Amino acid sequence: MIVDNVPQRSAEWHKMRLGHFTGSKIADLMKSGRKKDEMFSDTAKSYIYQVAGERLFNEAFLDDDTFQDYIDQTSFVTKAMQWGIDMEEQAKSCYCSLEENQGVEIAEVSSCKHDDIPFFAASPDGIVYNREELKCIEVKCPNLATHMRYTAEIHDGESLKAVKPEYYWQVMAEMSCTGASSTDFISYNPWITKPIHIVNIPRNEEDIKLLEQRVILANQFIEEIISK
Repeated sequence: MIVDNVPQRSAEWHKMRLGHFTGSKIADLMKSGRKKDEMFSDTAKSYIYQVAGERLFNEAFLDDDTFQDYIDQTSFVTKAMQWGIDMEEQAKSCYCSLEENQGVEIAEVSSCKHDDIPFFAASPDGIVYNREELKCIEVKCPNLATHMRYTAEIHDGESLKAVKPEYYWQVMAEMSCTGASSTDFISYNPWITKPIHIVNIPRNEEDIKLLEQRVILANQFIEEIISK
């Protein structure tokens, strides 16, 4: 795991992610085409082309003011999404205040690059170190109805994969890039008496291998594109 200690969502963090397949978008890469021999769906190809373009990004536009225009164009944030971002620290404090987490400290990380696969990185919301394991933290702060759905329907890796496959592949990518043995998936909504729902998602080695193979194939596809 290679960690860049730059604040998440900063301009510098976005620059580091240019040309990389990342955890938050990796689910797009997992979609195959409708035909049997079609490796990538149109959604996956669109993501690949975006990443390919970023590998040819004009360095003249990397100054913060100009680059912010690119961030605004590619990283649309709704009011609900911003609320979730703003609630993240409160969710972590709630997590650490639980009896079973007494003494736990969440380490902030930025972009965690895969040790062996180039142009593959992920940014978990935090990492917990202890003597037994390295564990990722992934925080979601949805609206009340969605939080209640997660509480009712997400209990393990398979149910997370069924209910929110994009989150499932995100945490698998984070574990692939960090080497973590599991992820605590957290849903938090402060409006209710039990505001936090925590599900421990262990590594699924078979799915992680599949994910890594898709990143490798996508990298090969990009090499073919940009070498023409």
